[in-house]
Amino acid sequence: MPESARIDMLPWLRDARLIETLDVIDPIEFKRAEIGAVAVVRAVDPRKLDRVGVRRLLDALCRIAAVVPEADLGTVEPETFATLLAASSRAQLDAVVAAPPLREVLLAETFRRMAHHVRAERVRHLRAVARWRLTGGSGAGGYDRHGCRFADGACTVSTDVTGGERPRATITVSPVDFLRLTTRQATAAVLFVTGKLTVKGDLGFAAGLTRYLDLPAPRE
Repeated sequence: MPESARIDMLPWLRDARLIETLDVIDPIEFKRAEIGAVAVVRAVDPRKLDRVGVRRLLDALCRIAAVVPEADLGTVEPETFATLLAASSRAQLDAVVAAPPLREVLLAETFRRMAHHVRAERVRHLRAVARWRLTGGSGAGGYDRHGCRFADGACTVSTDVTGGERPRATITVSPVDFLRLTTRQATAAVLFVTGKLTVKGDLGFAAGLTRYLDLPAPRE
């Protein structure tokens, strides 16, 4: 197929055919198609993809976003981002987090969004730090570490966020279960009682963390 024809068809492709095209398209040609990450993610239903389909999608978008800012995951609105993750199977998410560069991008983007979904009225008088340890990481002890610091009605997230403050709770969970938690596919209580999430520190605070966040609901 001529490159020009493929570019013209890009806005109309869906699911695996779209990803196959994104795998090989030149970023400049993608820009000529005048679409962005929002349109791409909306055109993909993970339930119609194989185990590595979501990984290929995110890998292609990251490659293109290095040249074309419109392809960056950060441009995707919250509901669409949540829908992509919620519709992905555990096997598909496992394939994503098994690729270190994509794991880093996806977790950083998810934590970044958490800071924008804080319920200011509920954290106005709260001053506390929650530390997350995500298993299978490259950090000390095999964990990726992220923190959420609640203060002055806001939430600050970082890989080094405590500022010398002792965490009120340290939560250990797999990256896939963390993503399921942030997309309302699981609750901290269920993950805790099934042994998939552990807490050191204030258990009540950890169990109620989602009360401080207005997490976007995925589309059904």
